[in-house]
Amino acid sequence: MTYISAPLPNLSLLWGRDARENTPLHEQFSAVFEKIRKQALQAELNRELPFEQIRLLKESGFTALRVPVAHGGLGASLEDLFSLITALAKADSNVAQALRAHFGFVEHLLFEPDGPYRTKWLDRLGAGQTAGAAAAEGPASKRDLFSTTLSQRDGHWVINGSKFFTTGSLYADWLTVTGTTEDGQTVKTLAARNDPGLEIVDDWDGVGQRLTASGTAHFRDVHTEDDDLRYGNTAFPYSQAFFQLYHLATVAGIARSAATDVADAVRRRKRTFSHGNADLPAEDPQILEVVGHVFSGAYIAGAAVERASRAIQAVADSPASEIELTVARAELEVWQVQDRILPLVLEATTALFDALSGGATLRVVGLDRHWRNVRTLGNHNPRVYRTRVVGDYAVNGTLPPAQWRVGVA
Repeated sequence: MTYISAPLPNLSLLWGRDARENTPLHEQFSAVFEKIRKQALQAELNRELPFEQIRLLKESGFTALRVPVAHGGLGASLEDLFSLITALAKADSNVAQALRAHFGFVEHLLFEPDGPYRTKWLDRLGAGQTAGAAAAEGPASKRDLFSTTLSQRDGHWVINGSKFFTTGSLYADWLTVTGTTEDGQTVKTLAARNDPGLEIVDDWDGVGQRLTASGTAHFRDVHTEDDDLRYGNTAFPYSQAFFQLYHLATVAGIARSAATDVADAVRRRKRTFSHGNADLPAEDPQILEVVGHVFSGAYIAGAAVERASRAIQAVADSPASEIELTVARAELEVWQVQDRILPLVLEATTALFDALSGGATLRVVGLDRHWRNVRTLGNHNPRVYRTRVVGDYAVNGTLPPAQWRVGVA
């Protein structure tokens, strides 16, 4: 059979297009995403941290997606956000995850009462400033008490201690910090990235998501403002579902990237085996079946994220009297998506190698990063506990538990 060169197919037809992919928002950011995609592989291979990519997103207005228009943002919906995070993660999942804490902070502000605190921070984020995370602590940290402390010194508040998993903070203007006061209260506040007492170390050593700056932050008398302190559990109602679905949207983007890569590799490949089924891999039915399998995984992952994003949007749109029910519904939907997406995409990012040969395992090709990145994201908030919650509700009617914490009991 003669190999005939044909126009590149529109691969998005295979994983589906939700309604939001036809909106001006996707068109607005498509060129930025494409620039990021073109840099992603070399950044991974050479460990080039994505400062430039984050800058492009800030300047384009992407980081102000959910900030209300009155504060300089785009006022996008949650469904828009998760659709765009999937698209960004397809370009580079490191960049997408690096903004997770930032978008979570925006949601926190949207549920804050009107006042100077809310206005100040929405104005800053609407102008392009970003926030990173500084909540989780090291392996020896206690489950119910943060070792990072906030105390008063010389008439103002200071932060002291160390944090682990400070995802995105190396690229951010501010860090959202959780700690404990001298009288044992849990408190959340913000610290300036350029404070002289704040040191962020790029020591994240995970197998995947290597460029997310998810390493250590050291606080030595770092200043914070009194009116930025928020005591107790200040999480917005759907925070658990939001942060988990953000991971899953990133996984769906990785699935699309993996599918695109394997299709491109098979399309370009000329070498084949004597015991194959055709003279070109692109015409070998067994190879095409493998590629189809990978695309099916990407389709299901994207569709599941889209469906679950509606449940979270419903919480944000609900009156206060219905919040508890809509939160439970959203969490149960997201936990079910989490249970199925992760093994599905892990399997697909392994199976893609069956469509290629030994050369596909070369580090310079970078196909291994897809599996490594999904595996790393899948270990955040283990799905086994979330799946148990779904089963407990199905059998016993037990609603999902309140805020989750991690540490030594």
